[in-house]
Amino acid sequence: MRFVKCLLIATWLIGWGVPSLIASDAPPRYWKLTILHTNDTHGNLLPFNYPDPPDPNTQEAQLALRRNIGGIARRATLVRQLRKAFGTTWVADVGDFCDGTAFSVEYRGEADVSAMNALGYTIGTHGNHEFNNPRAQWQKLVQMARYPVVCANVVDATTRQPLLKPYEVLQVEGARIAVFGLLTESTRGYPATREGIEILDAVDTARRVVPQLRQQADVVILLSHLGYEVDVQLAREVPGIDVIIGGHSHTRLAKPDFVPAGELTSAFQKNGTVIVQAFQWGGELGKLEVILRRDPRTGKWTFMGYRGELLLVSPDIPDDPAVRAVVERFWKPMEKYYGVVLGEAEDDFTRRGNDDAEYNLVADALREMLGTEADLENMGGVRAPILRGTITRYDLAKALPFGNTMVKFRVTGAQLRELLRRTRPAVSGIRYRYQGGELVEVTVNGQPLQEDRQYLVSTNSYFAQRYLQPMGIAYEDTGRKRLDVVSDYILKHKRIRPAYDGRRVVDSTVY
Repeated sequence: MRFVKCLLIATWLIGWGVPSLIASDAPPRYWKLTILHTNDTHGNLLPFNYPDPPDPNTQEAQLALRRNIGGIARRATLVRQLRKAFGTTWVADVGDFCDGTAFSVEYRGEADVSAMNALGYTIGTHGNHEFNNPRAQWQKLVQMARYPVVCANVVDATTRQPLLKPYEVLQVEGARIAVFGLLTESTRGYPATREGIEILDAVDTARRVVPQLRQQADVVILLSHLGYEVDVQLAREVPGIDVIIGGHSHTRLAKPDFVPAGELTSAFQKNGTVIVQAFQWGGELGKLEVILRRDPRTGKWTFMGYRGELLLVSPDIPDDPAVRAVVERFWKPMEKYYGVVLGEAEDDFTRRGNDDAEYNLVADALREMLGTEADLENMGGVRAPILRGTITRYDLAKALPFGNTMVKFRVTGAQLRELLRRTRPAVSGIRYRYQGGELVEVTVNGQPLQEDRQYLVSTNSYFAQRYLQPMGIAYEDTGRKRLDVVSDYILKHKRIRPAYDGRRVVDSTVY
C-alpha cells in the first residue's frame, strides 16, 4: 500500500510538470492551494451578453459562450463547488469592481462590496475606478469589506503614511504566503486622489517591498491593478514575486504565463513569475492551483508548480440564494427606473475598423437633443456595446455608467481644430481624418472647417473639465445627465440602427 501511495503521488507531481523526487528517509510534504480570482468586474452583478464579434481575433470571440453569462450569484455557487472539491481555496479580487452598470451609478460600489462579502472573498485590492468616488466614499468601501484590502503604493499625500494595508501574510498548513497590492499610477487625478491621496510609482514600490516580504514569507503573491504589460515588466525587473494576479488591462489569459528569472537553481522551486488575468466583467472565473513543497531538512516551503484556467460562469450554474438576495436588495429600489424599455436596436452597436457605432449613437443623440452643430465625446467614455433587440435603461447605463452632465460651448474653427487634434474624440456633425500626428481633413456638417467662424458644440462634463478648462474655453453646464439625454433620444426614435459611416478616421488606437 505504501508503494502504491508513493506511486500515485509521483504520478500526480509529474502531471504538474514537477521533477521526480529524490529518495529520503523523511519525505517532503506537499500542499496545494487553489486561488480563484476576478478582475475588472465593473458592477456586473447580473448576467450579461456580448455582441457577436465581427473580428474572430477579439478576446470575446474566444469565449465558449457570449450570451447570458456571468452574474455574482452564479459565481458564488461556482466558488462554493470549487471550495468543496479542492479544499484550501482563496478568492481574490484585483479591483475595478465598480463603475460599469446602474449598480455603480446608484450605489457607488456599495452593492458590489456587499455581494462580494456574501460570496466570501479572502483578499482584494482596489483599481482606479474605485477612486472615481469622493475620498469619503472610497474609504467607506474599504471599511465595508469583510476581507483585507491591500495596496502598497497608496499613501496620504501629507503624511506619506499608507492608506491601505500594504500586504497581508497569510499562514496555511505552516506555509507563510505574503499578498501585496499595487495600483496603476494613472489613478492620479481621479476624484478621491484629488483629496490628498498620492499614488507612488508601482515599480519602485515593488523593488522596496518585495525584499521585505521575502524575509517574512515563503511565497509572494502580487494583486496587480497595473495591466499586463507592466506585470511582465515587474516579473522581469523585480525578482522574488512568485505569482502576479493581474487586472486593469482586461487581458484574457486562457492559461497562465510564466516569466523565467534565469537558470533553474533548484529542482523543487520555480525560478520566475506566474502571471494570470481573467479578462473582464466576471464572465469567467480565474482558477490558479499552486503546489508547495516543504523541505524536510530545512522546514522551508517553496513554490514548486502551478496550473491555471478560466472557468465560464455559464447559465446552467444556479444562483447562490444568499448572494442573489443581496443583489435583489439593491436591484429592487431601482428596478422601476432602470427596467424601463426605451426602444429597440436593429443591430449590435459595436466597433468596425475606425467606426465605433455606440459612440456615434451617443454623439448623434446629444447633438440632436441639445440642438448643437456638433458634439465631441472622449474615447473611453462609452463603456459597453449596445446589443440588438430591446434596450432598457439598465442596458444604456452599462454603456454610460458615469454621472456626466451635458455642456454647451462656443469655439472658433481654429479652437475646434486644436481640440480634435489633441483629443481625437468621437463626433457628430463632424468628419475628420487624423494621420501622422496631424489633422489632414476636417468638415463640419459637410462644409470645410472655417478657422474664424464660431461653432456651437456640445460635450460632457468630464471632457469639459479635462480639455476645455485647460484651453480657457468657457462652457455652460446644462445640468442634464448624459444618460437621461440619450434615453430621451431613444424614447423619441423608438428604433435605432448603428451608423458605420467613417466620420472618424484615426491611424492610432491609443487614446
